[in-house]
Amino acid sequence: MQEIISTKEVSDINEPQIKEFVSLRKSAHDEKYVVVESTTVFKKLFSANIKIHKVFTTPEHLDFIKQNCKNIDFEILTASNEIMKQIVGHKIHQGMLAVIDKPEFISFDEIQGNIVILNGLTSPENVGSIVRSCAAFSIGTLIIDEKTCSPFIRRCIRVSTGNLFNVNVYKSSDLKNDLKKLKQGGYTISTTANTPDAISLKDYTFPSKSGIVIGNEGFGVDKEIFELSDNILKIDIHEEVTSLNAAIATSIVLFKMSI
Repeated sequence: MQEIISTKEVSDINEPQIKEFVSLRKSAHDEKYVVVESTTVFKKLFSANIKIHKVFTTPEHLDFIKQNCKNIDFEILTASNEIMKQIVGHKIHQGMLAVIDKPEFISFDEIQGNIVILNGLTSPENVGSIVRSCAAFSIGTLIIDEKTCSPFIRRCIRVSTGNLFNVNVYKSSDLKNDLKKLKQGGYTISTTANTPDAISLKDYTFPSKSGIVIGNEGFGVDKEIFELSDNILKIDIHEEVTSLNAAIATSIVLFKMSI
């Protein structure tokens, strides 16, 4: 016999059962919860140890939930595409939303493996793409500073295709001091910049305990962090191209780091 999922249909955007989806729609730094979306993200979510509080979906995705979620212990609300568009604020193509516990940052003592350090990145698309690359190349820890866009906002999670659930994230309140402690613990900290004394990435071999700093999309790495770096690396590109997108550059560096 086919399993029957208990659901409640929503016909009005003002119904109290969906207030979280409305109030969290634009929240970037909610203390406890976050909204996630898309079937790709849901597949990762269903296999992660993260509490799901509610799922809001169009009826045609109920079979997807049954097939991919082993333990349906959360409320499921359904609505037409038209109702969901009013809540989401733009046209959605996959018709699935969930309110989940926001993943937790790890402590400094839990930092492990090779590290990517984000210094002032403000684009959710870049941060989400970098998270995806961190997962792809088995980076042990992603470090973000106070100026970097939270990887836990909805757009970042979607761009990461849910891979945020597979990456350890540490938020630094004092990046300079934390990098000093990492260096004392045996880490080699490198940054990327197109300077005359920079080492070509193709000629560099990453040590076993390595960290790479990725700077702000427009201004690069902060001066005090730049000066703290053990190495300055550059990606050899055509002279008419001044720089690469931060996320693309990170992927190239992480590929070399993984060799």
